Amino acid sequence: MKIKDLPDEPPKYMEGIARYMWRRIVPMLKENSFANEMDKTLVEALCYNYRALRDSAKSIDEHGTQFETFDYFTDDNGNIVNKELKAIKKNPAVDSLDKATKNIRAISSELGLTPQSRADLLKLSDPDDDDEDSPFGGDDDDEF
Repeated sequence: MKIKDLPDEPPKYMEGIARYMWRRIVPMLKENSFANEMDKTLVEALCYNYRALRDSAKSIDEHGTQFETFDYFTDDNGNIVNKELKAIKKNPAVDSLDKATKNIRAISSELGLTPQSRADLLKLSDPDDDDEDSPFGGDDDDEF
């Protein structure tokens, strides 16, 4: 049974920036890694986490990393007569951005998209690597 390549087109249900990311990342994966159709779920997760990262960054840009909450005081007619600072709270998008960034890093590593993971893949595919640079020496088991 031949394993199929990742499809060039994103799933029909994928929209927006996640869809864009699929179209950007799949050609790179096809050219530079061992990724195939069995990795489709990982690629989807990468695309959706990228969307979460972008949405979170947009929220932080628009609302900041923190926001103030107030207690409002009204008169008998319901008009605000005073407000007092109640608390300063963290924008939930900060945690979302952090989580999406960590997920992207982990998934990218799994797919061979980080410099370290590419180096590891190159080591695995090097048939001439016979542990000569190992601190324990080469493969001279006949000495024992």
